[in-house]
Amino acid sequence: MILTTAAPHAIGHAEVVTVAASDGRPAISAVLDALAARNMGSVLIEGGGRVAASFIQAGAVDAIEWFRAPILLGGEGRPCVASLALAKLADAPKFRRLGVEPVGDDLWERYARA
Repeated sequence: MILTTAAPHAIGHAEVVTVAASDGRPAISAVLDALAARNMGSVLIEGGGRVAASFIQAGAVDAIEWFRAPILLGGEGRPCVASLALAKLADAPKFRRLGVEPVGDDLWERYARA
């Protein structure tokens, strides 16, 4: 399934769905409505930090799985989660760690919403 704010056009065998926009991007509420209408209660969200932050701000993230590598990128790196526009630390979404497993030199970390 491909969700877009543009006029839909066929892309292989994927279902292409047009949803409402918010700031030029698919509105998270419209994305969640489109998924729910198709009985999709669990989805993998892959994208940049802005995509991750949008779903977290909408309260739509129940689990996080990510890999951490033993390298430092500093300010040149890309954030895995963009700004959440938190007024205070107490407003931060809370998650509990479920597990950490080594995968080569990296760590695979799994979290669930607290």
